Order: sequence, then C-alpha cells, then structure tokens
Amino acid sequence: MHELSLAQSILSIAAKVLPPGETGVVTAVVVQVGALSGVEPDALLFAFDAIKGEGRLAHAVLQLEHVSGEALCHSCDTRFTMADFTTPCPACGGYNRSIVQGKEFRVLRLEVE
Repeated sequence: MHELSLAQSILSIAAKVLPPGETGVVTAVVVQVGALSGVEPDALLFAFDAIKGEGRLAHAVLQLEHVSGEALCHSCDTRFTMADFTTPCPACGGYNRSIVQGKEFRVLRLEVE
C-alpha cells in the first residue's frame, strides 16, 4: 500500500514547514489529488489518520481536493475528460493524446490555530 508512504511524506512536509518556535496546532492538511495519480483516496485518509501520532499534527484532518483527469487528443484537437488511462477520445476514438491534468499530488496548505 503506497498510500502509507504518501501519508508519511505529507506529515513530513507538514512538520518541516511549521515554524519551530510557534505553538499553533494544525487542524487540517489540504492535499490536491488527481484522478489519474494512482492514489486511492480512502486508503490515503485511513493511513494519514493511523500514523499522524501526537504533537502539533495529532488533531489534523486530511482534506483532499480532487482534480479530474483531462487529455488533449493530438489527432483531432479535442480536450476531454478521462476517467482512467484507457479512455479514448470521444470525438475520434483515438489514443494519441497528452494528459493535461489529473496526475497532480501536492500539499497545498496547512490550516493552523
């Protein structure tokens, strides 16, 4: 389950950006997850809650912002939504395409009180 290592990375990033002298508590970590990123959202949420431990991140909630998958067909210049990598162009049925969005996986922000 690679979501466990992703959750560890998210917590590591969050811990690194917190100012060391401050006493604020993280209430949320907001992460952008693309539909084509290969990340299972439920598994990531579970892993995050299981390993967040104690300290300033103990009460943090992982909030996911979902990004739909989109591609551009090089055969007919159609931009279309992709549910997965097997989705053909709806206009011409081709697979000669580039992913425009949906592979994102990034920590966007921390909410601190």
